[in-house]
Amino acid sequence: MRIDLHTHTWRCRHATGTAAEYVLAARAAGIDVIGLTDHAPLPPDLDPESCYAMPAEEFEAHLAEMAGAAAAGEPGDPKVLVGIEADWLPSHHEHVASLLARHEFDVILGSVHMLDGWAFDDPDLLESWESRSVEAVWHAYFSAVVDAAASGMYDVIAHPDLVKKFGHRPAAEPVALYEDVAAALAKTGVAIEVSSAGLRKPVSEIYPGLELLKAFRRAGVPATTSSDAHRPEEVGVGLDAVRAALAEAGYDHVVYFEAREMREVAL
Repeated sequence: MRIDLHTHTWRCRHATGTAAEYVLAARAAGIDVIGLTDHAPLPPDLDPESCYAMPAEEFEAHLAEMAGAAAAGEPGDPKVLVGIEADWLPSHHEHVASLLARHEFDVILGSVHMLDGWAFDDPDLLESWESRSVEAVWHAYFSAVVDAAASGMYDVIAHPDLVKKFGHRPAAEPVALYEDVAAALAKTGVAIEVSSAGLRKPVSEIYPGLELLKAFRRAGVPATTSSDAHRPEEVGVGLDAVRAALAEAGYDHVVYFEAREMREVAL
């Protein structure tokens, strides 16, 4: 089964295409299950110009569009899951929780894009890395990932090593950190996303990298697959490489979610 659990429409302001166009693209790409998972609106003080996510006033219209796309399926169309990607924002917990409570989603992706308000994966803020310790950022990032998983708010942790996006890495592979993170996530029951998006970014590598993915497999953390498409033509792109990485790491099953219930299928 080919699963692409993570996509974005024009609503998030840094992607293109409608929900219906993503479903058509998934059908053309031979995808069996597609997740429509735009970014939840961010608090105004973190995204005053709505550059990272849709404005809050569009959220209900967006939910209606996704529901319409899911209900409009025809024979041969993929299974359409209505989901959302919600940032882990401990300083704005009530904001995120209130948004997630407004709809019965199939799947909720949790992600870490900000550390103390710094959008570390924003190319316009790339110079901010120059004044920071890479090791300290990595530890802060993975600490936030663990906290997000333990919060009970999410079904999947998206792009679990996004911190490497621009190629900033510790001097040595942090194997012990990987083992600790994997063990912590295994206790929460969340899945991790194995995403081809990194292949389209400066790091030119799947999220997560192979050593971290192997640590997740050893710990028994379930995995799903995605393209994190931001254009309809990106749906399904790179999934063969993702599936190969999963097999190399020792996975023989992947998961997806319906009504937030995990479904396991053979890789």
